[in-house]
Amino acid sequence: MKKPGRWIALVGFILLIVWNSIFHMTRIDAALGFSFLVLVPLLVEEVVKHQENRAEQWLRAVMQTSLPFAGAGVISVTMPPGQEAGWWAFVWFFYTLMLAFGGLMRLAGRGVRPLEETVIDVGLLYIAVGGAWLVISQSGWASFLPYTQTIVQLTAIHFHYAAFVLPLVTGFFGRFRSAGNRVRKQYTERPYHVLCIGVLIGPFLVAIGLDQGPPVEVVTVGLYVLILIWLAVWWFWLSVELPSWGSSAIRLASLLLVGTMILSFAYSWGLMSEAFGVSIGQMVSYHGLVNAFGFSILVTLAWRKASPPQRHPFTTFPVSNLRQRGYVGNDAIYRNGWAETYRREEGLVPTWKVFRSHHFDPTHVHPDIRKFYLRTDQFTMEADVRWEKRFRAFSKLSCSVTRKFGQINLPLTGRMNMSGEIVSISDKQDGREQVRAWVRKNEKTDEPVFTALYSYHKRASETYMNISLPLPLGTMTGILRPEHDGREGLVLTSHLRPDSRGDEGVYLTFGSWTIRTPLREWFHVSVRDGDLAARHQLAVWGIKFLTIDYILKEKEPTP
Repeated sequence: MKKPGRWIALVGFILLIVWNSIFHMTRIDAALGFSFLVLVPLLVEEVVKHQENRAEQWLRAVMQTSLPFAGAGVISVTMPPGQEAGWWAFVWFFYTLMLAFGGLMRLAGRGVRPLEETVIDVGLLYIAVGGAWLVISQSGWASFLPYTQTIVQLTAIHFHYAAFVLPLVTGFFGRFRSAGNRVRKQYTERPYHVLCIGVLIGPFLVAIGLDQGPPVEVVTVGLYVLILIWLAVWWFWLSVELPSWGSSAIRLASLLLVGTMILSFAYSWGLMSEAFGVSIGQMVSYHGLVNAFGFSILVTLAWRKASPPQRHPFTTFPVSNLRQRGYVGNDAIYRNGWAETYRREEGLVPTWKVFRSHHFDPTHVHPDIRKFYLRTDQFTMEADVRWEKRFRAFSKLSCSVTRKFGQINLPLTGRMNMSGEIVSISDKQDGREQVRAWVRKNEKTDEPVFTALYSYHKRASETYMNISLPLPLGTMTGILRPEHDGREGLVLTSHLRPDSRGDEGVYLTFGSWTIRTPLREWFHVSVRDGDLAARHQLAVWGIKFLTIDYILKEKEPTP
């Protein structure tokens, strides 16, 4: 089934009507049930765009199982608070934890950029907070808190709507703007980033206001109201660009949001001034129900209709299937039967033609540099390793660990000569194309330094170097983008480009889950005094911690 979420939501809506006709749910209960049965499957399905992404596979599978968990949530809110209702609420809470895990792994696999995807992931995390508040409410634990049962229930609703629906639809809005920028720059990024931050901190602004009361509540709620009115006006302005009835739905949803936000501020102002113009019952009737059954469903359906794409299929590149248990060392490729010894390879890349793209032309790279990557085993390598001063204490710990598993085994500091060999690797076992291993060791001590499995992959007319370093029970993958330096040199970088439309990065994979690390690496290969010089720099969170300078000399021909 192509879009099961809409059918799950339709069945959920029918079940909610039937259930309400039998048990006569309160307005708060009905709003929660509507979120469980209808909004969650519709919104989570729209999050998922790429089935190759492991986290999105997880979210899609979780979305398809939503009905029984949502049913448990509806049963819970229909019952009076107590132990049995608490257990039913816990079933829904468990489901929200599965959604939160999917959001967390999307975030970990991609990183915080781009922000429109991060705001979606945080919304998936927030719904688990709503699930926890539901357990507190339905278990009867509100008596242990300085809040009434109604306030605890409304907090559960708040984290199912303001903290879940709003971040997700704000993310879809960001995807729409990103799609508009794909061909030509139509929208600036900074205002949207400010909006995202406001939407994400909004639930906590409201929570602080409720806890502190007037006059703090007027300030925090007022700030959140301004953020959402800004969002509504922005949507209203851009609604003409949405297709068919989606434009009308966004406009109506924007007007409803402005109206309910003004009502929310009037309620907070009334508490401070003791005028009490708006009661809590009116807030539930107008603010809560209009947002639940009006704004939320309209904006959800409108953005599903627009269905803007992600700016890039994040974390969908090929990852090596080869795993090592325990020590890696120089001979792991032979011990595990990965090597294809009957086939001889000489270089790290099969041909430079595969890397030609609209922004990289291999013919602009010096012929000696190209020769090194095609005939790597014909070069000697001298390395000068330098740790930054602030990381030298860490380097001792790092060296003691890497020596134990024989991988990324760099000395504390100083020079060393490396020897190495290029070995063909089974593509069938590895899962990538034209894989070859570069096994490097310390020439003097014969200790292993690196065992790296080189390949490449293509994405959107670009070709990346795809380098895997087997680790105990996992693998580290460096996705490097080739660039020119303007002087016939070659730059290979994992730094994500400003528009975030790329695979480049350094990743860790355990099992089938891949996460982006804060590591960044940068290679610069150039010609200096007739030899090749390469500089390899590594940074964490933008702070440089290691530099390795290589001198690469072509071996004298054997007579």
